[in-house]
Amino acid sequence: MTSQIQTETFTGTRLTLTTPSSFNTTISNLYSEIGSPDTRAWPSIAASIASYSEASKEKFIAQVEKSVGAKGFMIFMEINHNAWLPLYGVGSGLQLKRIILGNPLIAITMLEHDLKAGLAVPVELLVRELENGKGTEVSWQVPSTLVCGGNRDAKLVEAARALDEKFEELIRWACE
Repeated sequence: MTSQIQTETFTGTRLTLTTPSSFNTTISNLYSEIGSPDTRAWPSIAASIASYSEASKEKFIAQVEKSVGAKGFMIFMEINHNAWLPLYGVGSGLQLKRIILGNPLIAITMLEHDLKAGLAVPVELLVRELENGKGTEVSWQVPSTLVCGGNRDAKLVEAARALDEKFEELIRWACE
């Protein structure tokens, strides 16, 4: 059998919310809801899966529910671009963080319809400090535009759009 590449072309949508809130306030709000890189629960949750029994599944669900914030998300990873951008004279020393966050119990509502949705969940956002204390920008890809790709399965689209709403609600809340 010969390896083959399949091409699927679709349109993604990126949104940016600009807030007068400072970078530190925005990040603090976000961390208070999803946890911080230092307190992230995902590694221990994943490591505690000992079998694929119903009891393990119930334990997993309980751990996830305990770890997500009231808006339904937890942090998976953070990349601090400001740690290395100054090496290249980029970013003017302003803060820039990419945060990967999500909820496996939300992700499964999409993955059960299309495993390729795993390319887009967990979701991510970029938090950027603006110059001269002018606030913060938070940018993200609208999950449904990436999760679904060319797949128009009604249940997949419905689950992805529900994620769109929850994710935007979290972002708007963090930027208040």
